[in-house]
Amino acid sequence: MYPTNASTETFEAVEILTVPGLFTTLRVDRSTLPKWMYLYEMQTDPEDWSRPCLLGRHITVEHFGTVLTASPLPLPPSGYVDLAPSDFDQRQGMERLTAAEFEAKYLDPNYQPRRTRDRMCHKSKRPVAMVR
Repeated sequence: MYPTNASTETFEAVEILTVPGLFTTLRVDRSTLPKWMYLYEMQTDPEDWSRPCLLGRHITVEHFGTVLTASPLPLPPSGYVDLAPSDFDQRQGMERLTAAEFEAKYLDPNYQPRRTRDRMCHKSKRPVAMVR
């Protein structure tokens, strides 16, 4: 399988070691990584393949997925850190972002989340929240 393009792919918004990030189960082509982004890979837990147990710059076997962050994660000199179950929060896959959307949300000081505005429902004539 070919690595995915970090600049065009849509990723799952996650939290790794309390840092916001983007996640994919695929490997990411490092040459497509934006200059401001850091790439880490995770290894599956041999006893529970549904969760990661190790984080590092490169995982060769039992690849769980790839995490992209806007700030570096604290890795020890070995380059790998053991993960507790609470260290990786997938937020139930509630939000999906591209790298550009992630940059706008977490690095742009002027970022404004989508606003809701009131609008009248035509049939019931009552206000309805609408996302712009």
